[in-house]
Amino acid sequence: MSAEEVAQPVLRERQSRDRGWYEEMAACFTEDSVVKMSRFSGSGAGFVRATRDMADRGDLAVHHPGPPTVGIDQDRAPMELPLVIERRIDVDGVEADIASACRSQYRAQHGADGVWRIVRITMTWLHESRTPATTAGGREDRFV
Repeated sequence: MSAEEVAQPVLRERQSRDRGWYEEMAACFTEDSVVKMSRFSGSGAGFVRATRDMADRGDLAVHHPGPPTVGIDQDRAPMELPLVIERRIDVDGVEADIASACRSQYRAQHGADGVWRIVRITMTWLHESRTPATTAGGREDRFV
């Protein structure tokens, strides 16, 4: 088992979240998975539903993952993923871009079916920056 093999469900979950591929996102989690973040605390399945609800409201984000650090211990693997999350927000009628830097901690498990899945996600927020949006395009151009 390679670190790359373990990292794939984590990277796939982040990509699926950004792209709206909710079935693929859900397949990245074990049935008993737990997700704890500032905006959500619950199961992996609940996190997928909450993500879909956010997107349906127009609350879109783009995740920029850094290189993961993976440790493998037989059928379990802790992983840390540095991440910057970008969103477009409204601040008193002015569009602004917010970039949130964080460190995500994942726990993955190798199932009897031979597939690595996410058992747990926690996040440590590091800092945020906000800048006025000055792009020529609208929200759809930036977050698609």
